[in-house]
Amino acid sequence: MKAFTKQRESAELSVQSPLWAVAAAYLLRMSLLWLIHRDHDAYQSLFFPVSNETWNVASSLAQGNGFSAPLPGMQGPTAWLAPGYPAMLALALKLFQMDAYAARIIGLALNCTASALTCLPIYAIGKKVFNHPIGLASCWLWVFLPMSILFPLEWLWDTSVSAFVLAVLIWITLNLRRESSAWHWPGYGLLWAVAVLLNPAIGIVFPFLLAWLAIKRWQSLITRGPIALAVLTLFLGVLPWTARNYAAFGQLVPIKSTFGLEFWLGNNPDVKRNWSPGNHPNNDSEQRRLLVQLGEMSYMKAKQREAVLFIEAHPATFAKFCLGRFADTWTGNADVPWDRFVFMLHAGKAYLIFSGAFSLLALAGLVLTIRARGSEAAPLWIAVLVFPATYYTTHTSLRYRHPIDPMLTLLATYAVAYAVSAVSNRWQARRISRSVGSPGSLVAN
Repeated sequence: MKAFTKQRESAELSVQSPLWAVAAAYLLRMSLLWLIHRDHDAYQSLFFPVSNETWNVASSLAQGNGFSAPLPGMQGPTAWLAPGYPAMLALALKLFQMDAYAARIIGLALNCTASALTCLPIYAIGKKVFNHPIGLASCWLWVFLPMSILFPLEWLWDTSVSAFVLAVLIWITLNLRRESSAWHWPGYGLLWAVAVLLNPAIGIVFPFLLAWLAIKRWQSLITRGPIALAVLTLFLGVLPWTARNYAAFGQLVPIKSTFGLEFWLGNNPDVKRNWSPGNHPNNDSEQRRLLVQLGEMSYMKAKQREAVLFIEAHPATFAKFCLGRFADTWTGNADVPWDRFVFMLHAGKAYLIFSGAFSLLALAGLVLTIRARGSEAAPLWIAVLVFPATYYTTHTSLRYRHPIDPMLTLLATYAVAYAVSAVSNRWQARRISRSVGSPGSLVAN
């Protein structure tokens, strides 16, 4: 009997492990990857992963031409992209002897693996900030979250890897609050360097998290000195790429060059609400000609000047665009006309309904978390509030927001758990009240 009880307890503990969620997420994503791309012809015509500039640069790297040629007709070195993800694809191309089909499948498998592994930091954050059930429920929600399934298969980009890395950074930040050893901080800074070399937009969260760490450690009378080690390691980690850019362009380009273009694409007379994709050099031959003529750096500066002039001349329009992009960031409305997977699956309405409901739940969870946990959970809600800010001023999509989707998953789960608990408590209170007020209970008393 004792042996049976121990076996049952062991089985219950194994089911409670987030590793089951990781396994389920991986199996689901890889099964869909096989289902979609098992036929080479279908791979070429249906559900072809979007890669564009990333693939072009990766191909150039694999062919020995350096980090260059993000668009057709462009020659010479580029800083169009951060180097992390194109380097991964270039390695896949080299390993498979320039077999584009195999390299793309490996890239998508890497995305699926990163998405599945994201269950682990989601669980760890949830357990630390809330409790074990919230952490476990959150990582199971991530297993079946449409965005976490769709993006790894659709985008041959850093999207899914960035979500995993940022979630890990949030978890480590929470743990570093009371860390007395100085040896953890260089690793923290190095991981931040990896993150911004993968997706520079993540870097906007770094100073806010450092400020939280400094305040919390000061309140706990723990030395703040090691924080400087994280900043130094981040700087040293990014420095080689920045030095490469300076040698290539003769000017300071810390990681990538394209902010001016992205800013202009979202702020010019052709924008209807979110941005003007027809003006991108990928889609507009005149813009591509101008890009080649001016060179990458001069072109980006020119586009930024045009955007600034437009905003100065039309401040109310700019405010309207920002509000529209804010709404699009949280509803996915901007994705529906352009997302090929959503279009082919005829899922536009479902995509909007789910995205809006998910965002509302996460917003409710954010308010509840701030009220219940306050500054103790600040890294969680700082990431959610700060990270999308850049996209409100440029242009946006749910793909851009995806690095904070693990945190939104936690917040949405907490909101649901809070609501279920409140309803359950109210029901039990009514049941007790009726029991106390019934004739039988009076007789019993």
